[in-house]
Amino acid sequence: MDKPIGVAIIGTGGIAEAHIFAYQKEAERARIVALVDIEESRAKAVAGRHEIEIAYADYRRALEHEDVEAVSICTPPFTHVEIATAALRAGRHVLCEKPAAPTLGGLDAIEEAQKASGRVFSGVFQLRFGRGARQLRILLDEGKFGRLHLGIAETLWFRDDDYYRGVPWRGTWEKEGGGATVSQAIHLIDLLLWYFGEPVSVYANAGVFRTPTETDDVSVAVVRFKSGAIGQITSTVSAFGEERSRVEVYGSELTAISHGSAYAASSEPFRLSAPDGAVAEAAQRDVDERVPSGYRVLHRGAVGDFLDAIQEGREPLVGIQACRNALQVTTAIYKSAMTSTPVALAITKDDPFYHELPPRGFSLGPKIAD
Repeated sequence: MDKPIGVAIIGTGGIAEAHIFAYQKEAERARIVALVDIEESRAKAVAGRHEIEIAYADYRRALEHEDVEAVSICTPPFTHVEIATAALRAGRHVLCEKPAAPTLGGLDAIEEAQKASGRVFSGVFQLRFGRGARQLRILLDEGKFGRLHLGIAETLWFRDDDYYRGVPWRGTWEKEGGGATVSQAIHLIDLLLWYFGEPVSVYANAGVFRTPTETDDVSVAVVRFKSGAIGQITSTVSAFGEERSRVEVYGSELTAISHGSAYAASSEPFRLSAPDGAVAEAAQRDVDERVPSGYRVLHRGAVGDFLDAIQEGREPLVGIQACRNALQVTTAIYKSAMTSTPVALAITKDDPFYHELPPRGFSLGPKIAD
């Protein structure tokens, strides 16, 4: 077996812990060479806790290290394009947290660098790797749902004021690239697109009701898919009480409703129903046998697929096109909310929303007061 792939993790905030855990579970084929954080003392502290030898304050030093073959980008969204393109041009494979870029134009820059380098670029949509998500994908691929007609994605979470005030880039258009829609709900949006295919239009509304931010804390959208199916996306970070996430898939022959936790909605098998209950029971038994277990930390699936793609020379499950599909929908939600009109997809390069959010002269309007 070849030596383990050397990895640098750039950014040591909370999400980096999931990456560290996942790589350490892949010790036979990956080795964390270095950690990077603009606060070098934090990088050193995290490195010491995980017995990682090298800590840098500048990601470019990690890219110069001869043993670093791949990077995980766990930094704020406004840094993703710069770091990802630099890493790809340096010949490194890239695994990048969501959103891969704040704008569609930024994603173009990453795609250009990826094509020029021939290296693997993967986004992180870890919900695809939940046991329930994988089982549902099998049933869809085998046509067990019949004709799909309705999909629902609900991200009902809560973030208090300190969540935003304690981290200056959160809740800003310039540095986070949006609010609840793109920062929290994008995971279920990706799952909905993975199940239903190409979207052709979006009609949405959004607003800032409670949070101390300039970006949305609530949005609701209706999506029409090329197949004719309709999707409903509801997103908020103002859901007091029990946080929850849910995906529902309705077909002519079978329906499925997720019931995993708020942050791992796809981990558990979906509840299946059919006009004939025996059909749903048989389908569940079948996929339980074919996907008998799953990951406790879903980033293990994202990291595993990334490493597979490097070793096998193939496209990752969450490649640039998957990142683009999700970003097309989140951008369309913002455009529709800011223009009060339906938005046809795909958004193209001559559209001001392609390159900037929000474009000059557009906004969600003033915060909605009591």
